[in-house]
Amino acid sequence: MPDRALVLTVDHGHHGAVVLRLTGALDHLTADRFRRAFEEIPKRAGVPLVLDMSRLVFCDSVGITELVVAHRVSLTAGTSLLLVGVGRELGHILELTGVDRVLSTGEGTYGAPAADA
Repeated sequence: MPDRALVLTVDHGHHGAVVLRLTGALDHLTADRFRRAFEEIPKRAGVPLVLDMSRLVFCDSVGITELVVAHRVSLTAGTSLLLVGVGRELGHILELTGVDRVLSTGEGTYGAPAADA
């Protein structure tokens, strides 16, 4: 059973992008914490929002729903949302559910400072 902790850190990446790094599990027990953290991030038109998923160890259907909601909030704010560091398992779930056609994914961490820095 995965650790149910979720640690969220905000950094700034290339070109002023705001990077929210998720460490742990995004699930029915931690979704509210993710939602609150995402709501607190200032959303400015043209400033991309990046979710660094490279340290996410688990994501259930509630977590997937939160990612889709975050995408919609970003669109409403006039900005883009990019998921980076999507692991094989999460990528497979996004593909199976069709969410990969809604959410944008990319490689690397979009210039976020290293987690160990």
